[in-house]
Amino acid sequence: MDNNTLQLHDKVQKLIEQYTIDKKRLNELEAALNDKSKDSSTYLEQIKKLQSELQSAQNMNSKLTAEIAELKTKNQILEKNVSSFESFADDLNAKIDNLIPKIEKL
Repeated sequence: MDNNTLQLHDKVQKLIEQYTIDKKRLNELEAALNDKSKDSSTYLEQIKKLQSELQSAQNMNSKLTAEIAELKTKNQILEKNVSSFESFADDLNAKIDNLIPKIEKL
């Protein structure tokens, strides 16, 4: 019976040791999980911030695209006006050139 008692004692001791090891490992894993949860929260906050910045950049891009289109339209109008002015100036030069010989004859 002493032998059975010793064997039972050894088995209980081994179970206690295994429980202690498992409990320590569980605590380590819980701590790691807690760290990962904190990291996850930090990353989620960063993602939200980056999404907000991306939305702002997209809004700015839309505004700038609209402004570019408006400036292109204004540029086309200005180019048309310059072309008209150049045509007017060429016509005026031609008329002046036609008048100079007539004025010199007088």
